[in-house]
This record gives sequence, structure tokens and C-alpha cells, in this order.
Amino acid sequence: MPVLSTSTSKRGRSVVFVLATAAAVVLIFFAGSAHAGCVSESGKDYGCGDVVTESCTFNEDLSCPPGHGLIIGADGITIDGAGHKITGSETADACEWVTAETPKKGYCGILNKGYDNVVIKNLEIENFCTGIAFQGSGQNPVVNCTITNCEIHDNGNATCSSDTSIHGIHLCYVSECTISNSRIHHNTGAGDSCEAGGNGIFLYAGSEAFTNNTITKNEIYDNRKSGFFTKMKLHHARITDNHVYGNGQGGIVLRCRMSNYNLIEGNNASCNYGDGIFIGGENNTIRNNVVRNNIAGFKIGPRDVIGDGDGINMGRSQESNNNSLIANEVCGNEGVDIEVAVGCIGNHGRDNTCDTTTNYNDEGTEGCSNACPEGINAEELAKELTEQGWVMYGTDRCPFCIKQKAEFGDAFKYINYVNCGLEENRQACEDFVRTCKEAGIKEEDIGIPAWISPNGTPYIGYHDLVKLSNLVSEYRAAQPAPTATPLPISTPTPGFESVLTVIAVIIVTLSFFSRERTCAKKEK
Repeated sequence: MPVLSTSTSKRGRSVVFVLATAAAVVLIFFAGSAHAGCVSESGKDYGCGDVVTESCTFNEDLSCPPGHGLIIGADGITIDGAGHKITGSETADACEWVTAETPKKGYCGILNKGYDNVVIKNLEIENFCTGIAFQGSGQNPVVNCTITNCEIHDNGNATCSSDTSIHGIHLCYVSECTISNSRIHHNTGAGDSCEAGGNGIFLYAGSEAFTNNTITKNEIYDNRKSGFFTKMKLHHARITDNHVYGNGQGGIVLRCRMSNYNLIEGNNASCNYGDGIFIGGENNTIRNNVVRNNIAGFKIGPRDVIGDGDGINMGRSQESNNNSLIANEVCGNEGVDIEVAVGCIGNHGRDNTCDTTTNYNDEGTEGCSNACPEGINAEELAKELTEQGWVMYGTDRCPFCIKQKAEFGDAFKYINYVNCGLEENRQACEDFVRTCKEAGIKEEDIGIPAWISPNGTPYIGYHDLVKLSNLVSEYRAAQPAPTATPLPISTPTPGFESVLTVIAVIIVTLSFFSRERTCAKKEK
């Protein structure tokens, strides 16, 4: 029997060791990757393309091959992203021919086909045809579902050949659903038809019986088409406290002639291409919105139909009727601040601020009750507020804080601002509350935004530039005039006291050098 040499045995042991090590690494890898993705309490692991039938929480990011991300498969479940991200692999071919009623035809980050009481939260979704889709039907709407604290961005495909209906969030046939506290931005698509892609949120209501949907406290910006776009009979919805800006074909658009009895309140719909707010239906309430600096022209492609950049536009002839406008600030828009299409009747309002109107008057006046502020330079005011020592307290999500910031635009960077949403500012914000209490303000009345004057006086709530300018002027006027500095008494020629002073200085200097020389001799 041949005998292995010592060197051969060593090589054999080395090979065995390497193979064992590799096997161990493989086992560790698979053990480490167990229960990775969206994991349920029972330990079930949901990954790309899976049908989710239990509530689950992400424990890592997911990067998916072509196809849907996760598919809802049961009522009453929660998908908690826990701050993680799911990334898709959309292509133009995959995103073609999606219609307003069939978002499932394109790859979706989360797809819900008819299940109720579903919650999607704390999740970032990118690079699908549509980020999140709820798809009900006329007989089976999706009911009481929630999207909250999510970031939905960079979904869609701009190279599609059709007017395919792909969006950041796509809802069709839904009732009592809520989208809140989310950022929806940079979603794209192709085409320029009513259903074409690239809206931040697209809501195809489907029936006037499907009511009470809520879109609130979201930041919706830089989407190819509108920030929020709805068609097909949206009724009794609440679109409130959103910041909608930089979108390519309007801010908040209720396109359908039967978009009725909805509330549009507390939004900032500024700096969009096209209209800030477009109302196509009847009996809607548009209240306490800031609608500034919207831009003429759409930004959706070479076939654009030029938009006129109105602030608030009741724009469907003979169909946008009996809408109520209350206390909106509508200024600086390239089109008309408030416009009503020819043939519409019954549109009315009060306490609005604007400069230009067409076919619209506030009650008891011509045009708006208040003119837009003139002659106030936001940058100069911001700098003076800071120089005087004013401090603003707020958060990045508080709707009226967003509205307050919008008053200054780019000049807000000069404001001394304390963000109470950051842990590092906890003590400063506790001091703010204490200051309010010491000023006699009841705890239930303390809120943000708020301003503290240089002498510690709190001013709770949102204030427009006119009010802030008045506060600055009042504070400036209340300061005591500076005390004049007495002029020194002098004579044309040095007096006797001046001469004595000079002599004293010379004597002290000579004495100092004399001591220095004496010390030097002693050292020698």
C-alpha cells in the first residue's frame, strides 16, 4: 500500500480545512440571511414578489428583480418598513399600458388588490412603475387603508410610448383611506392626457359612494405631473395641511366635473407649473390655503398645452359651481390669482387675499377682501428679525410652520429658527414652553409656530409678513433712543494737567529701565 508523504498529508489537511471553512462561511451566510426582509411575529419571511398574509416588519433593505415588491394577501395587516427601503427594477416595457383602473399591470412596490384595513408605514419605495397601488373595484372598494410616514420617490418611466397611468401612489376605487405624513417626490411618466403618468398621488375615485378619503400633512414635490390629481367623482374627501410645490402640471387638481363636496384646507400649493389649485366640480370648500408664485406653462414634455399659472382656478365651464373660498392667501401667481371659468355660477367667499380675479368677487367687495402685501422685502425683514433677536419655534412637519416658512421663501434661511422636532433642541423648546407659561399663556393654548420677541414676549401662531413687519417696527420704536456720548473737553493747546501727565509717564518709564539694568548687573 502506498504511503502518503508528509507533504502530501499536509496538503490534504489544508484542502480539508479550506473546504470546511468555506462550508462554514456558507452556513453562516444562510443562517444570517434567515428571516431577512419583512418578517412576521411567527417568523415568516416575506421577500420580493411574495404575497403577504401576516403583519411584518422589515429588518433590512430589499432590492427586487423585475416584478412587484410585496403583494397584500389579507385584510387587517400592517407592513412596517422600520426605516428600510425597497427598490424595484422598472423598465419602460413593464410600465406600458397601465390604466387608471389597473395599476397592477405595472410593477408596484406594494400592491393591494382589494384588501381592507391595511397599514403601510415607515417605508421608502423607489424605482417601480408605481410606488404603492390600492386597486379596488366598483363592487369591492379598498376600505380603511393607511399609508403613513413613507417616502415614495423616483418611480415611473419617462420613456414609455403610451400615456400609461404610473404614479408615486395610485389609488382606484377606495373609500375611507388615508395618506399622511409622507414625502412623495420625483415620480415620472409619459404622455399628457388626463390619465398620463407622473403624478405624486393619483386618485381614481370611481363612485360618489366611495367617500371620506384623506390626504393630509404630506410633502408632495417635483413630480412630473400634478402633486395630487383626482378624477372620477371624488366626494367628501379631505385634502388638508399638505405642502405641494415644484410639480409639473399643477399642485392640487380636482379634475373631474363631479369632484364635489370636498375640503381643501390649510395647504401650501405654491411654485408649481400650471395652477396651484384647480377645482372642476361643485360645492367644494377651499379654505385657509397659501397659493403663491405658481408658474405659467406646464413642465411635462414637448407636447405641453400651456398652462396659465393661476392661483385658484374654478376651471370647468358651466361645471365648477357653488364653491366656497375662505381666507386663502393667493398672491404673486403668473396667471390670475383667483379665476372662475365663463358660465360658472354661485362661487363665493370672504376674507381672501389676492390682487387679481376673473369672474370672482368676495362678498361685499370687488375682487378680494384684502390686497396682497406690498413693499415688504422678505429677505430684509428676515435679517432684521434676527438682528433684533426674534426666534421662531416650529417643526418641519407642522402645517402652519410650513406655511410660515413659505412666507419668506428662500429668505427663511436668515431666520433664527429652532426646530422642535430635533432631539438636540429639546431643552430650547422646553424653555420656550416655560416662557409662554410665565407670560400667562395657558398650556392648551401653547403651540407652534411661535415667535419669541427679544424681550421674551411670545406670539403664538402663524403671522404673515405684514404682521411680522409691524411687530418689528413696534419693537424698534419701543427701544430707548441711544444716549449721546459726552464730547471730551479739550483745549487748543495742552494744559498744565496734560504736561504733568506726560512728565509722570517719562519718570515711570526711566525708573523701569533703571531697575532692569540693576537686575542685569546682579546676575552677572
